[in-house]
Amino acid sequence: RVAASLRTNLDRINLPVRGLQEEAGKIGSLLQVMSATGRLNLSPEQRKELQDRLADLLWYVALLGNETGTSLADIAAHSLVQIQERARHLDPDLR
Repeated sequence: RVAASLRTNLDRINLPVRGLQEEAGKIGSLLQVMSATGRLNLSPEQRKELQDRLADLLWYVALLGNETGTSLADIAAHSLVQIQERARHLDPDLR
């Protein structure tokens, strides 16, 4: 661990980026195991682990947003705009 005051800008970005990569990989592995039967049947323990991983992922997104000057609220609002824009280009029968 390095004191925040001694970290370089690259360090401040690499931590959340590596965290996002690690958590996304763990979520993928977890879901692959959970859906091995072709159905996604989560036990209470698996549901908690997935929730923990998703919470960590969200924390890393918030940290990266903070380091780059983008709030979670801004990210969420932008996401909604993106979804609406993509939906406009879909076949109405496939929405």
